[in-house]
Amino acid sequence: MSGFLDKFRQKVISSVWKEQVDTHKVKEIDDKIALGVLLWVVAEADEKFLPEEENQIREILVSYCKVDKETLPLVLASIKQAADERVDLFRFTNEITKNLNYNVKLQILDNLFRVACSDKNLNSYEIETIRKISGLLRISHKDFINSKIKIKKEFGLLDLNL
Repeated sequence: MSGFLDKFRQKVISSVWKEQVDTHKVKEIDDKIALGVLLWVVAEADEKFLPEEENQIREILVSYCKVDKETLPLVLASIKQAADERVDLFRFTNEITKNLNYNVKLQILDNLFRVACSDKNLNSYEIETIRKISGLLRISHKDFINSKIKIKKEFGLLDLNL
């Protein structure tokens, strides 16, 4: 990865990972941190970052991204610091999704909705943040709606107000 993510890595990851780290290992988790930043942005969208949302992010990182428990605290610290830096979502999503196929982007969208639904309340700020990210990922509106419905069902939140 180059450009924006190289600067991101130098600024954020190096400040969190105090000890000398294997550069190869850091590059291996770039995509996990990148996904985590998007998840964190959604969790903060309603200005109420709840424990349920952080737990859902942890679960996604461990189960979906296969982050081991030893590395998880450092990955979470990197994600939090990156989110505090208020990354430019356009540049960020543009660079991290260059080589992702559409199905992987759909999985990212599902996970964004999982974080938003984890507190049993999918509000308009979260929906609009996810809609913005979905657009930046070039996901069709139909797939956005399908993902929203699927994850709302998963969390028992489906109602007529989609």
